[in-house]
Amino acid sequence: MGAITSEQTIGRVQDAASQILSRHDLVLEDAAVHERQGTTEVTLVVDLPEDRTGSADLDAVAEASREISELLDEDESILGPGPSLLEVTTPGAERTLTQPRHFRRSRGRLLTTTLADGTGTGEKSLRARLLAVAEDGSLTLHPEPGVDDRGRPRKLPAGTPEFLTVPLSDVVSARVEVEFTPPPDQAQLDELAARAAAAVPARQADHAAPEGGTTRPSSAADDSER
Repeated sequence: MGAITSEQTIGRVQDAASQILSRHDLVLEDAAVHERQGTTEVTLVVDLPEDRTGSADLDAVAEASREISELLDEDESILGPGPSLLEVTTPGAERTLTQPRHFRRSRGRLLTTTLADGTGTGEKSLRARLLAVAEDGSLTLHPEPGVDDRGRPRKLPAGTPEFLTVPLSDVVSARVEVEFTPPPDQAQLDELAARAAAAVPARQADHAAPEGGTTRPSSAADDSER
């Protein structure tokens, strides 16, 4: 891989691509520009806006890619003269979540997270469904143990709360899991979010409940074992 081109070039690419993507209800997640053997290679990662859930429409991605490619060919002020190669992709199915907007986009999805244990000496793993993301970035989670290799339901450790509110600063790592069984439908997600909100009065409004929902996050837990 060649050296990354100047920040000014990447900025021009980002500005040009973002204008086109916005017309297709898409946002630019990441951009990279490299030089390889005389060819300028541009890689763009696009996604839906953070207030949307689901997957980006591939037809919209393809059309936006075509328009961006045409613009890069026509306007040499963006990349300069010479051949260029454009690749437009979407985040993978098991994307790693690193920014608050990533979590907002993943409301309703099942996550595998590594959390700081609160003592500063260790970490713990948690498999849970993300129900809400608060204005301060804290996450409302519903632990789900899943099944073992034989398809038998696992049990959560005794005392595991039904709902957790976790500060984003406590999340060491998180990724979306691919689900091999049907996930909860929107009505079920709304019910879970409502139960979480009712567990203890919410401290602040949710940034955005799962699509179609109007609930607030819970800052508390039900101490009964699932």
